[in-house]
Amino acid sequence: MIDDRMRAPVHGATVWVYDERRRVRDDVASRLVALPFVGRVEVVGDAQSLMARLATRTPDVLVVGTQRAVDTGLSAATQALRSHPGLPVLVLGAPDDAESVRAAVAFGARGYLRWDASAIEMGLGLSRVGLRADGRIPQQATAPAPAWSGAAPLVGSAPTTVRSTVRDAAPAVALSMREMQVLTGMSQGKSNAQIGRELYLSEDTIKTHARRLFRKLGAKDRAEAVATGFRRGIMT
Repeated sequence: MIDDRMRAPVHGATVWVYDERRRVRDDVASRLVALPFVGRVEVVGDAQSLMARLATRTPDVLVVGTQRAVDTGLSAATQALRSHPGLPVLVLGAPDDAESVRAAVAFGARGYLRWDASAIEMGLGLSRVGLRADGRIPQQATAPAPAWSGAAPLVGSAPTTVRSTVRDAAPAVALSMREMQVLTGMSQGKSNAQIGRELYLSEDTIKTHARRLFRKLGAKDRAEAVATGFRRGIMT
């Protein structure tokens, strides 16, 4: 099932949203199409349709919904990445579903978005994968296709080659206890105010810790910081 939503006139980026649940994909599409640099949103409801469409053309960004304890979303994401290693993929999921985030990043996803992300937060997430204000992503060198083992994308060992936005020889990062606590809160989808209340610190203090950990991780935003934390093994 594929539905299209477009601006008039059509301009900007093309974003595809994959999720088996109509309510979820329609809600996400309505927020994405409101962004000024998104010109077209295609909503895909099943993996077969997704792969068939990818066989003929690719979007600027693919957003894939995941569900806890259900691997269909991650399977679709890994199939897409296996066929198109350079495809910018963002996963969409529950803020406390760390396993899905970690698995998606390991298989090559560029980052994640929370289910309840606002249109502005989604725009920041799209910028995370390199989408510019004109709605285009600069051409990048495509990495070799990963090699999977197992009958299904999520069965067996991890890919032998993984596309990563972090260099292989990334230097070790030492986060303070507070920075780790803030990063953990971010991975759970908590706001700075919520993290501050739990740690008995002001919101401004949390923002200071966040800026420091962003600088240490070379991250532009929360999504990149969390993804980098999982990728480098800082968070488990």
